[in-house]
Amino acid sequence: MTVIDRLLTFIPERHRSAVLQFVGYAMVSAIALVVDTSIFWLLLKPLKLAAKAAVCGYVCGVLTHYTLSSRIVFASRLQGRGVKAEAPVLAKFFAAGALGLIVTAVTVGILADGLGLHPLLAKFFAAGLSFGTVFTAMRVFVFNATAAEAVSAPSLETACSSPTIR
Repeated sequence: MTVIDRLLTFIPERHRSAVLQFVGYAMVSAIALVVDTSIFWLLLKPLKLAAKAAVCGYVCGVLTHYTLSSRIVFASRLQGRGVKAEAPVLAKFFAAGALGLIVTAVTVGILADGLGLHPLLAKFFAAGLSFGTVFTAMRVFVFNATAAEAVSAPSLETACSSPTIR
């Protein structure tokens, strides 16, 4: 029995898929946050306003996030579809991302540019708010395929149960 399998025994069967999806989403978000924050930090001095740097970083993070989310976290809902079929999902993804962008820009603008909080602290506070907002939008609005629409593909749960992950 793998470590993942042991941990899954603590989660009720009916919630396992959602919990694994959330964990995968959190991991992808962490990677995207590194991209986002790196761009933010690099542009903070040249752009002079933390809110502007936050917007640029966020856009780069969203591009990273889409690529990883659609290929790993929500792959079972998109597998086997072509670019044309994926276009509406991409549009919804960026609409959800725009919501997160607004949360990020307003939070960083108020905390860093308005109240003088260190820009990185403001950015991380905004990232937490944005994470919750965007995850909910992704789960409900973007990747909400019904069982009939979902294409059979390896899920994150299946990948985590493989013998190579211990």
